[in-house]
Amino acid sequence: MDLRDLLERMQQPPNMDYGAMGWKWIKVAVVVVVVVAALATSVYTVPTDSAGVVQKFGSYKRTTEPGIHLKVPFWIETAVSVPVKKVQKEEFGFRTLKAGVDTRYLGAEDIDARRSRAEDLIKLIRESGERVSRSATSQLAEKAKEILRGEYVMLTGDLNIIDVEWIVQYKIKDARSYLFNIREPRQTIRDASQAVMRQLIGNGSVDEAITIGRIEYEVSAKEALQKLLDEYETGIHVVTVKLQSSNPPQKVRPAFNEVNKALQQKETRINEAMKTYNEAVPKSKGEAKKAIESAKGYAAERVNQAMGDIAKFEKIYAEYIKAPDITKQRMYLETMSKVLPLIPEKWIIEQGGAEGGILMKLDLESGRGSE
Repeated sequence: MDLRDLLERMQQPPNMDYGAMGWKWIKVAVVVVVVVAALATSVYTVPTDSAGVVQKFGSYKRTTEPGIHLKVPFWIETAVSVPVKKVQKEEFGFRTLKAGVDTRYLGAEDIDARRSRAEDLIKLIRESGERVSRSATSQLAEKAKEILRGEYVMLTGDLNIIDVEWIVQYKIKDARSYLFNIREPRQTIRDASQAVMRQLIGNGSVDEAITIGRIEYEVSAKEALQKLLDEYETGIHVVTVKLQSSNPPQKVRPAFNEVNKALQQKETRINEAMKTYNEAVPKSKGEAKKAIESAKGYAAERVNQAMGDIAKFEKIYAEYIKAPDITKQRMYLETMSKVLPLIPEKWIIEQGGAEGGILMKLDLESGRGSE
């Protein structure tokens, strides 16, 4: 072999099968990807305020507690976190646009002042189940206003119209029922709540809904809504139903307030009159009863005294019959012993004595002698 042949062999590449090596590396990469995907899809985490619902090919398999868990990888088993410990809220007749200290409401009265919030209006319209397209803010505001009007305008049993705004707070008590028994949980809660509230308002009067019956309506609405949700096995627990406001329509509200003011003044006058009545009548009755009781006591005292005098006279008369002179003398002495202490000055005269029968007497009561 000469130098030329050696140089030619050195310049030729080695005889290698690049096709086989490429397929080998592709297979290794596929295996690695599959293993990584299997590991990634077999581990899932459930938040602390939730419960994990594992489904196998879409059917319920098990419920897991918060933490890290394993499942069959890929699409064989899927896990969904359901916030069972979180208190959720639905608003009716208004919407909270911003949470915190500066909470703003998109309600029946102030929707026109928030027309610049186009995104919030679009969100509200979409949540109501209606389609919406990008248009002028004024049109969105009118559409949102119409949706809210359909929520808060209600008819009472005495054929009056009132505006009712309320909230419903609820928790998920059964994650399985919440996921599998109802298709649209949020819309179901809203529909059920409106049905219950409209039934209560429709069975009562406008005065009950606005003034005296608010607390009763809240309690009754909570019980009726919970009963309705339990019948459908939604797995939802109603925490509270709170009436935010219940007022007459805006156009008649001033007149209604005047009527309420007049009624309150009437009640005030009645209460003042009843107060005066309750102060004067019992006092007069007490004084009359006191006078009657005093008269009865005086009469009983006089009767008892007279009866005692009669008994005393009868006893003295019996002794007088036995010894008239002695009894007369004793009665005289007893009478004088009672009368003499009442006389301020006493003069003792001896019949037939000297100097007119006047005797000297030492006045021990005044501390000096006198005639």
